[in-house]
Amino acid sequence: MHVCLLPTEIILHILSDIYGDPGWRLKRITLALARTCKKFKEPALDTLWKDVYGFKPLISCLPEGVGSTSTRGQMTLKRPLSNSEWRFVDRYARRIRSFTVSSSDLDMLDGRVVQVLISAPSPTPFLPNLCSLVWCDSREYFFPLLRTLFGSTITSMTLGYRSTHPSFTSSVLLASLGARCPSIRELDCECRGDSEESSDVIVEA
Repeated sequence: MHVCLLPTEIILHILSDIYGDPGWRLKRITLALARTCKKFKEPALDTLWKDVYGFKPLISCLPEGVGSTSTRGQMTLKRPLSNSEWRFVDRYARRIRSFTVSSSDLDMLDGRVVQVLISAPSPTPFLPNLCSLVWCDSREYFFPLLRTLFGSTITSMTLGYRSTHPSFTSSVLLASLGARCPSIRELDCECRGDSEESSDVIVEA
């Protein structure tokens, strides 16, 4: 049977095996397959975007002329995104199943990018099909951005930072997890409430 006649699920499995091996060359092969024909495009893109590290890949896929680099070397935006550009970002964002964010990833974003991301026009979470979230940063400035990632599809979450100075803001964030992420089965979190009362509310949530 010609490979193009295979069911999409089998093609996706083949691509997962290819992309599962480390190496930029194999990633380029998968990208080339995505450009080969319509039959390959969707499963190949699903594979390429399944596991994403940081916001840079999503910002980088914007049309030329929208994004730029600030004088501090951070990613920035020249203007707010249009509805068509948001739809363009969503084409890739909805493919992400695993998302990992570190402090160094966040350091690459300037204030404009953060404001645009937390103001996404869609009523659904920014990554609507996200299953696994790893967030390794304790700065409260980025909590609104973290909150945009919360959604009912998340089953595993790691808040990988130690909160040495518990705050009311972090308590509010943690207390919202139960309602915002009702499907969580695995939660790894070293944070604690800013008071005994707050801790009780977090545990109940």
